[in-house]
Amino acid sequence: MTWTALVATLVGAAIATGSSLLIEGRRDRRSTATEWRQARRILYGAFLGAMTRARSELYMLSRDDQISGIERLRSARESFAQCYETRYELEVFAPQSVVLPALGYFRAVRRVRDAVAAGQPHDAPEMDALRDAVTATLRVTRDAMRKDMRTDAITTD
Repeated sequence: MTWTALVATLVGAAIATGSSLLIEGRRDRRSTATEWRQARRILYGAFLGAMTRARSELYMLSRDDQISGIERLRSARESFAQCYETRYELEVFAPQSVVLPALGYFRAVRRVRDAVAAGQPHDAPEMDALRDAVTATLRVTRDAMRKDMRTDAITTD
């Protein structure tokens, strides 16, 4: 056996190993990015879902004029309690570009909770202002989530 054949074999093995490692590294990065995107999608959906449920329950509670003050307070707090868990998860896993608007949305819905717990009727001007704030902060939060997920860049063609 000649030295050139041995060197050529070693060089070929090094090239094959290097390309395999490079391909595997790219595949791993792509897989990791896909997993993170999926996890954020689930988290963002859970956060928006919890906030929407709480908001709907609070708006229905504000229309109920037959409920006592203590019961209204308890129901308002109970409706909103489900939002804390996903808020904390969001603060840990989402980027600041999503967390900051999401906290604004969270606080706007919490102000609705406080107004409903205090007995504010649904047709009061203060409730209109709170609903407008919730709508505006929801829009900003959804836009931040869409930007983070790059869903506007996805085409369905």
